[in-house]
Amino acid sequence: MPVSALETILPEIAHRYRRVRSGLTVGFDGETAAQTLRDFRGGVWMASEADRELPFDDAQFEVVVVASASVSREMVREANRILVSGGCMFFTVDEKRGGEAPGYTAPEIYRLVREGFDILAVHRPKWWYFGLKGHTLTVCARKKAWRERARGVFGDGAYLFTPFRTKNER
Repeated sequence: MPVSALETILPEIAHRYRRVRSGLTVGFDGETAAQTLRDFRGGVWMASEADRELPFDDAQFEVVVVASASVSREMVREANRILVSGGCMFFTVDEKRGGEAPGYTAPEIYRLVREGFDILAVHRPKWWYFGLKGHTLTVCARKKAWRERARGVFGDGAYLFTPFRTKNER
């Protein structure tokens, strides 16, 4: 995914974060993507290659941006591991059009991230971009934190379900 594909992710990051304290780009060429995001939302941004295991400790980053070529079940698990509770993962992938075409459909993306993330947004490009950018899906997913927070509604309107009783309910 070229750095210009960040243009589709930047508005979603702007909607979710005023300032990012720590972020990671995975699978992009060089430091260009990390520098773009650092200039956009501040904070400390690092870049990593798309390996099976990312060389970072657990719960180190607030935001992870994954290049489309690096999106896989293993990368989603690694992103879940290195994100803080409630942190977000952003990525853009080609939308699958037809039977054997490369890419993902919206249900396949859900199955890919459902184990550790709640999908907050899936965006398609505006209709006038189809000839220029192809059919892409931009995904924002938040790390599930249902064991760490009480039941209720978050400030952004997302409802969080937890099967466990909180201290106030006992």
